[in-house]
Amino acid sequence: MNPATLYDHLTRARRDLMATLGAAPDDVLRLPLLRGERFHSILDLLVHTAEVEDGWIHGDFQGLPMVQDRFPDIRAGAAAPDTILDLDAIAAYWQAVETDTRAYLGHLTDADLERTVTLDDWPEGHRQFTLSGLVWHVLLHEVRHTAQIAALLRTQGVKPPQLDLLFYLPALETGRSAATFVNPPPEDA
Repeated sequence: MNPATLYDHLTRARRDLMATLGAAPDDVLRLPLLRGERFHSILDLLVHTAEVEDGWIHGDFQGLPMVQDRFPDIRAGAAAPDTILDLDAIAAYWQAVETDTRAYLGHLTDADLERTVTLDDWPEGHRQFTLSGLVWHVLLHEVRHTAQIAALLRTQGVKPPQLDLLFYLPALETGRSAATFVNPPPEDA
């Protein structure tokens, strides 16, 4: 599977997850369920995941300004731990990131994926990687945080959608607009 195909899965799963989150109470999304310095809530994880994609794809890989520069609340730090952003603001930002990421991934060639990316701000021994390895890092980063969000939803009595790749494969492999398996509408919380 190439990165653009996996990204297609991630965006389809992301829409199902966002629909579930949209039906969940705002206080569940903001509840400080995680201890630590950086992420406390489901909304914090969402913002972080979008920012990571934005930073790597646009900043590190292409040397372009981050998409968040077009979103003053995100750029101004409203997305910090205990974000003040609501789900709609985060979704709008991530949609803009997604549009640019989809275009970028769709134009990558095998030669592009084999080029070396040097990360000047990383420690020695972690500065040079193939673009392919870093793209996979970004995609799997979203998978990991999506699983965390699904687990956090369960702890609050909210049933997450089915996000496994298996259920999206028919649509990915045939190009149909919807997989045979369709997530049921989110339950009222």
